[in-house]
Amino acid sequence: MSASTQLHPRTATHTRTQESEGEDAIVRFETHQRIQHFLMMSTFIALALTGLPQRFSELGASQWWVSTLGGLESVRTIHRAAGVIMLLDCVYHVGYLFVRIGVQRRFGAFQMIPTPKDVKDAFHMVRFFLGLETEKPRFGRFSYLEKFDYWAVFWGIVMMVGSGFVYWFPVFFAKFLPHWVLASAQIIHGEEATLAILFLFCVHFYNVHLKPSIFPMSWIWLNGQISLEAMRDEHPAEYDRRKSGK
Repeated sequence: MSASTQLHPRTATHTRTQESEGEDAIVRFETHQRIQHFLMMSTFIALALTGLPQRFSELGASQWWVSTLGGLESVRTIHRAAGVIMLLDCVYHVGYLFVRIGVQRRFGAFQMIPTPKDVKDAFHMVRFFLGLETEKPRFGRFSYLEKFDYWAVFWGIVMMVGSGFVYWFPVFFAKFLPHWVLASAQIIHGEEATLAILFLFCVHFYNVHLKPSIFPMSWIWLNGQISLEAMRDEHPAEYDRRKSGK
């Protein structure tokens, strides 16, 4: 999932720490959350590297990569294993949320729920890009883009895992599902995967690593920390809230 993604409810309690440079920083994501993000990120990359060559199998580069990985069956095994691990990570994440909210009574995850302000912020940002606003929206704990990143993962998991299992066990599902469902699963799996890959590398990577205020990379996904300066720039409403002690 960093000021983004990633992929998960950033519900860690903010505590003050010191970065190696001695600058005050805030712990944005705890170790537990960063591990969940790393599993989601690594399995996604594995799925992309083994899924695209299968979809575009006629390309010479795809054939070379499949051969390098040990052949088609090896590629399919890696792809399915990565998919299962991603699913387990997602299930674990839901359980993690249940414990945080239901047992520990820590309700930070609710800040990831979209609100009317997020819609206003999105239009505000468009106006800012068009030069109709002089300042960016004042984001709180999570911006509308981060919330979109997070909920898009759930949508992707449902679509990709659902169609993937149908695609994986076609004979079993053909016993009680109409033919059009099996055909649709193949289309959904390929199109949704391509859309997810394009979004991740064109939108997500830019927002959390490549934009000028962050380039060449945000270190939050590794150390879980955001500097006070970065928070003031990226999440000014959250910065003001913390400064006021509320």
